[in-house]
Amino acid sequence: MGWKLLVENSFDDYHLLTTHATWLDYLKSSGVEIKRPEKGHVLPSHGLGKDLGNGHGTTDNVNFRGRPVAAWIPIYGDAARPELERIRAELVQRLGESRAKRVADTNRNLVVFPNLVLLDGSSVSVRSFQPTAPDRMRVRAWALGPVEESPLARQVRLDSFLTFYGPGGFATPDDIEALESVQIGLGAYKEVQWSPLSRGIAKEGEQLNTDEAHLRAFWVQWDKLMRAA
Repeated sequence: MGWKLLVENSFDDYHLLTTHATWLDYLKSSGVEIKRPEKGHVLPSHGLGKDLGNGHGTTDNVNFRGRPVAAWIPIYGDAARPELERIRAELVQRLGESRAKRVADTNRNLVVFPNLVLLDGSSVSVRSFQPTAPDRMRVRAWALGPVEESPLARQVRLDSFLTFYGPGGFATPDDIEALESVQIGLGAYKEVQWSPLSRGIAKEGEQLNTDEAHLRAFWVQWDKLMRAA
């Protein structure tokens, strides 16, 4: 069961403010400006959650927490600011203003059914996981970067990856604790047989990245395959 919960965790933006509150506090104390959410929204900058069919799904939202790809924040250090500005200027020259803004200022978490995730957030990375027992799994992650990047840009990118996604970072230990707690709770399945994913279920039109339609897509496809002859 645990690996399926990691699928949810990998592209569920709803848990960010509560599960990773320590990380957000760290950003604020480091001088990162995090605006208050608009009325009716959970995150400071909202985006979309998309069911891509066949169990695949993604989130797509405006960044508010910095990106090593040319969106500088104070935790990257003052020395890195000119380098990220240089990278952004190159993006604008090569891709145009609109496309460069899309590359530098937005995040995406993409799940390829059943167990491959592309994380385009604090760092572009690939995550894959395989169950080795009912309550155990092996998780692998790779941080990606262009071969031509400078040593300084590589340092910022890898530091960003490790600070959030690393085994000793702000996010991964929180997520592991949550996954293990839920796994233990599933031992009471005879009393509580369902894990509801109902946020946004009655909403018409586009689903926010903090709704759950894109999360349900995985479970619908899994159920379909398990019921197939």
